[in-house]
Amino acid sequence: MFTIALLALPAMGAVSVLTPDGIRYAIEATPDGPQIEITRAEGDARARLVVPSTEDPTIEKQAQVAFDAITDTLYVVWTREGGSAGAEIRYAALNAAGHWSSPRNVAAGSGMYRGLQLALTRGEYGGVTATFMHLAWWSINGNVLDPEYALFAFEKGSDATVELANLEDMADVGDGVTASEYEDDGEAIHPPLTMERNGESVDLAFGSVDSTAITRLNILPRKIGGTVRIWKPVGRSSEITPRSNLVSSTPTPVQAIVKDGRVALYTLGADFHFVVLKKNNTWTSIYSLHVDEDNTSADLVHDLRAAMEQISEDEEASENAGEVPENR
Repeated sequence: MFTIALLALPAMGAVSVLTPDGIRYAIEATPDGPQIEITRAEGDARARLVVPSTEDPTIEKQAQVAFDAITDTLYVVWTREGGSAGAEIRYAALNAAGHWSSPRNVAAGSGMYRGLQLALTRGEYGGVTATFMHLAWWSINGNVLDPEYALFAFEKGSDATVELANLEDMADVGDGVTASEYEDDGEAIHPPLTMERNGESVDLAFGSVDSTAITRLNILPRKIGGTVRIWKPVGRSSEITPRSNLVSSTPTPVQAIVKDGRVALYTLGADFHFVVLKKNNTWTSIYSLHVDEDNTSADLVHDLRAAMEQISEDEEASENAGEVPENR
């Protein structure tokens, strides 16, 4: 039997995290150097931690942290660019005693990695509790873009298994677009990608090249075999949406939110544009709000996340009543 531990759930990937013991870890901007530094704050005490292998001149980007309260472990993931081996995705872990693990490669060799996502979940099998680190990203090689995924399973504080997969293969729906259905998807460097913990699994939403459609996928770690410790990611409930028609006019990608099975897309700039996927797998109208000091980008993203369900239900109710929703 596979069960999920309900207490002390790990955090999602972010630039900072507050642990149940009141300790805050935050990634610090270091404009005078390429290394990744983390500030550890506990009461009045402050400590600055340098993530191992980031002290060299190679540029690190997209650094994120997540904390596993059961093992008291901080996980850090990041990308490296400009090294002799090409682009890389790495992770390192800080244990309860304050010791770093050796950095480990998640992926390497692509021209660049973008849209990095991180989430932790946990499960139990045969009396052994495992922590799972889920990573997703876009691998970019010229005009070839692949949505990729990695599952790291940790048992008793050490690596158990690692599995890598292509998200389109796991979803088994391709990009949902034929050559005759080509759609201009704007100027963004890559399509949307987001991931969020959903109990013992993670929900993902990712876009495709030459279309504004979105693929939704749930991934659940499963133990394979009775005695052999192999954890496999199992793709479930895959579904492709209609075209959202929301595109970015700049290289900045369209951003995505997945929450309780719902999906929202948005773009940031002088104006905040967004759409929300309704229960019937159709999109709301594209709404727009001007970004200013009273409506900051951060506030608008926060409010969109909180209001996704209500926005979807309001538009469905208006359509059922034969009304056309007013553009907000």
